[in-house]
Amino acid sequence: MIRATTGGVLRGYRRNLMSSFIGLNKARETMLTQRTFNSYAEDPAAAAKAFKLRKARMGVETHYDICDDTFHKYQVAYNSLQGIDEVLDTKNGECMNTLSGTTLKMLNDPTGDAREQLTKVLDQMSESLIQNMNQKYAGNFVFAGADGHNVPFKIENNKLYYRGVPVDAEKPVLFDADGAQVKLNANGEVDPAGDNILLAGAGTISKADYDAAVANQATDPTAKVPDVMQAAGGGIATFGPAGSEYYIIQDDSVKTMTQPEIDKATTDAEKLKYLAGEKYFVDIGLGFQENEDGQLIESSGYNASLSGLSFLGYGLDEDGDPKNVYSIVQKLKEIGARVHEGENWTGADYDEFKALVGKLENASSNFKTEFTNMAAGTTKLQNNLKLLEEEFDSLQEQYSNLEDVDAADAITSLIWAQYCYNAALKVGNSVLSESLMDYLS
Repeated sequence: MIRATTGGVLRGYRRNLMSSFIGLNKARETMLTQRTFNSYAEDPAAAAKAFKLRKARMGVETHYDICDDTFHKYQVAYNSLQGIDEVLDTKNGECMNTLSGTTLKMLNDPTGDAREQLTKVLDQMSESLIQNMNQKYAGNFVFAGADGHNVPFKIENNKLYYRGVPVDAEKPVLFDADGAQVKLNANGEVDPAGDNILLAGAGTISKADYDAAVANQATDPTAKVPDVMQAAGGGIATFGPAGSEYYIIQDDSVKTMTQPEIDKATTDAEKLKYLAGEKYFVDIGLGFQENEDGQLIESSGYNASLSGLSFLGYGLDEDGDPKNVYSIVQKLKEIGARVHEGENWTGADYDEFKALVGKLENASSNFKTEFTNMAAGTTKLQNNLKLLEEEFDSLQEQYSNLEDVDAADAITSLIWAQYCYNAALKVGNSVLSESLMDYLS
């Protein structure tokens, strides 16, 4: 026979009361946190799944921030380029409102009455182009390619430089004394493939005769080897001593270039080519993967580099004229300044100016193409932002369904736990006082 004592009843009561109290606290905590579990031990399976969802959501947030920052950078770029487009374009036939129209107005001004003022307008417009291309966003220069910390365009002595490189640099086209083109190799050196060699003095000598003279000197120390200045018809650079000069046709005049000058022009031209196509990729949620060689798969990232060279142009054309909008305008200004007010165009100046106006139109067309491509990139970023928002909302919904409690269930559980706890307290009032058996035991 089991004997019930008051002490035993009290111990059972306290145990039940504590259980009710713990249940009440649990229900209250669930109500306050709005979570189905608060530790991994409570629901390991759900906690593991929730961890993966949290990690994925954090990744989407990071991609969204990067994409949003790039999108706003492109918006600043778009506004800047739109201002340049208004300067370059001809709207509704109002020629005087645009750069192209201004040059056409100068061309149609045979007596030069307004040429001096229009030259000043050209200068102001060209400077406004560079100011727009030096815009900043979030402390970085928008059109500086991968280097956003240094100003991209600088003007020194009326010449334009992009990140320290002259925008009109071009690998030179060289000619020999007879007017034949001298070929350059990939390093900008005179190609050693010619037959004739230009002497430092007058005349030329064939390569065979030169080789014979070198061989003769080996057996006859008194024999002289001709002092070679340059190779003709694609001659041999190594024959020329330091400071050798090569002919270059530029601006319809014949000039000379030394090998160091050729090297610099070639190097600058290669730099411009690289800077115009410079890339740096950001992760906007497209995968960002590397291939087997450790190189980034470009389709998995987004190229956020904007090079001002690709918009304004760089280098020289086959006539030796600049391709850059600013440089073309400066050259137009110089030609216009040759003919003073009240004087008529000369045939040569008119033809040169007219040809450059056509080249300005071509440069403007190239600008429009690049501007359109950039606008398409802005649209792509905007669409990607929407996709990331939708992905974030989907992950948030899955996460919420897994961890968030149902409000009605949580309230019901809390009320029931409160009721049980109050009932347990009330039972305490009905517990009998200690009996005689408790004293005897």
